[in-house]
Amino acid sequence: MYGDFTVTNKSFDPHILAVDIGTTSIKAGLIAPDGAISGLSQHATPYLYTTHPPGFEIDMDALAAATITTIQACCTAVDTDALAAIAVTAQGDGVWPLDRAHRPAGPALIWRDGRSDSILRQWRSEGRLSAVARFTGTYPTSAHQTTQMAWLNTHAPERIDSMHKVVFAEDWIGYVLTGNLGVCSANYEHTYGHFRLQQGDITQTAADVLHLLDLDWLAPLLPEPLSPLSARGVLQRTVANQIGATAGIPVFVGPFDVLTAALGVGAVDLAQASSIWGTAAIHQRWVSTFSPSDIGYIVSHPQSSDRWLRFVATSAGMVNLDYWRNLLFSNESASLEWATLESQLAHSANRADGLLYLPYLTAADERSEPIAGVVGAGFLGVQEHHQKHDFLRAVYEGLAVQAARIFRRLDTLDSPLQEVRIAGGGGQSTLLARLLASAANLRVVRPNTTEASLLGAAMVALVGLGYADSIDQLAQTMVQPQAIYEPDPMAVLRYQESATLIDALLHQLTHRERITGAAADSVRPTA
Repeated sequence: MYGDFTVTNKSFDPHILAVDIGTTSIKAGLIAPDGAISGLSQHATPYLYTTHPPGFEIDMDALAAATITTIQACCTAVDTDALAAIAVTAQGDGVWPLDRAHRPAGPALIWRDGRSDSILRQWRSEGRLSAVARFTGTYPTSAHQTTQMAWLNTHAPERIDSMHKVVFAEDWIGYVLTGNLGVCSANYEHTYGHFRLQQGDITQTAADVLHLLDLDWLAPLLPEPLSPLSARGVLQRTVANQIGATAGIPVFVGPFDVLTAALGVGAVDLAQASSIWGTAAIHQRWVSTFSPSDIGYIVSHPQSSDRWLRFVATSAGMVNLDYWRNLLFSNESASLEWATLESQLAHSANRADGLLYLPYLTAADERSEPIAGVVGAGFLGVQEHHQKHDFLRAVYEGLAVQAARIFRRLDTLDSPLQEVRIAGGGGQSTLLARLLASAANLRVVRPNTTEASLLGAAMVALVGLGYADSIDQLAQTMVQPQAIYEPDPMAVLRYQESATLIDALLHQLTHRERITGAAADSVRPTA
């Protein structure tokens, strides 16, 4: 039955099979009580290539099949006798629609889908974003479920008509594994309203948010929000037979990967930030006070009532390095290892011989500040003596400087930051770690784990099962530093100059667009 399980043997070492459905890949690994990961398996996240940027869609059945294949590969490689639970985390935001039979009601729009940007701009100009933030602490973005649903209602109403419920990626996979439907509270609260702040029925808070956005029709499509510390259900026998595990073990769903990664790198102190370098780059810190802000999202700690995670999700991540490496080194990309290339770039001058890079490669609402208009990626200061290594070095520096600009804004929200813990694929880059330390003027720590999201999800499940009392205590004991990078004082000054230049440039671009837009409105013919 749903949730029908008890912890019968606390003496054995419980292992958690953690699953992370990411933007680039799906991963599964068996997490031991000491944080060691075995049987790590990986599968590319399947996209629908009939949709082109800024649209990003996924076939939900294809994603479910790829997830089952990934879990099966993990189970084949490990001994599952000590398996205590399955823990699922995934990319946040987006629209994952289900029909009345709880089958996919069309493809999912993921967080990278930027087609709702025009709706977001309209809402911003009308003051709706700040009004919503009073309930959510988070200004809506083009990644938000509300914004994307508004876009679908205008441009693909037939999709809306086919929906009975709308969930998030982790909830869809949770349903596939257990047959039980729900929404993890973490994704729900920054979109529809926070549990801890509301005085009555949480559904009323969601209704208030939806009314502010003229989305009252969306309310019946929202399932009941549930705590990630409670099992979503137990593993269905049919799925258990597929993956080679025991039916009836509990399945925990959520929080989404940003929050689990913060736990998985051991960044649980107010003086610690974390920087997750995947397809996107996520920069975040814990704060002790809830407050609406136009910088990033705010999410509740799964267990502590006095801590909130403020994070900024950007597209200024590894997608930039992948793009420029393939473009600049296309003839060598098959044989050129990242480590070899980075060792060559490490000898380049700081600030890439005068080059500056703006890492806004994806034309959606992806920056740490509200900038009017679409500001694409670009290089500044190009001269004829610059070579391809200079350009790629500038990309690395552009990512580090952008992260530093975000951390400077996050640093004003609570106690001063002292260190940044890094994870994700880019978190394994020594060059990026050194650049980030100097650009942010903070100690950068690479923890002894390469899969922070998996580890964080396992921690939540262990506490939910009763094997541990505190997620934070688990994070402090299971995660230790592997490498530490200190700021270079001379480089700190250079990168602060770069940040100041970028601040001024973006301010001028915003000011220019407002003037141009106003002028265009003044000459626009009237009806």
